[in-house]
Amino acid sequence: MKSFWGRCLGLGILVVLGVACSAGGNGDDNPPPPPYKYFAYVASRYASNVSAYSINTATGDLRAVAGSPFAAGDAPLSLAVDPSGKFVYVVDFLSSRVLAYSINAATGALTAVAGSPFATGDYPESVAVDPSGKFAYIANAFSDDVSAYSINTATGSLTAVPGSPFATGDYPESVAVDPSGKFAYVANEGSENVSAFLINAATGALTEIAGSPFAAGFAPRYIAIVRIAQ
Repeated sequence: MKSFWGRCLGLGILVVLGVACSAGGNGDDNPPPPPYKYFAYVASRYASNVSAYSINTATGDLRAVAGSPFAAGDAPLSLAVDPSGKFVYVVDFLSSRVLAYSINAATGALTAVAGSPFATGDYPESVAVDPSGKFAYIANAFSDDVSAYSINTATGSLTAVPGSPFATGDYPESVAVDPSGKFAYVANEGSENVSAFLINAATGALTEIAGSPFAAGFAPRYIAIVRIAQ
């Protein structure tokens, strides 16, 4: 049986833009853009909660939002926010589930989504939301697979997609979706490689691409994707 004892402290931090609704237009052909609020969320594994902060956009200072920190299961390891800034998803490592919260656009406070928490594979480590906000993917370290979900964009609830979970290499630590939303990549610590998948745009199902998995260095844990204009 795989053991997580002695592993380093899991700490996830993610910043989300919260759109603040503005009053009606001023009659100009080119009205000013709406104002934004900025919030940061931190998953604290051993405190079993998520801290929420508002960000001072002039100084970068953080201020705890009302009600923070918010309870988050037994061992929240990482989190992700959907592109619309409406929902936060937190993986609970020890309980093998994902918790879903709605974000108060005015305050940044979190409220559990109806039906949350949702079951995952064994001991989830990482969560990613695709750029469209339609799908969420979770890397499950002990079951060697990725759980895939469709996101209800109105409520934030999760529903497993057809075929989920999808097999990866040994001990998948993290998952990322490319900016186009076409591909998902998983860093497999145990097998020292990267699994690459094509995302079905209609269903969110994953199909491993030709040549996958790709060799990586010793015990890869995290993966990030960047798009650079040429």
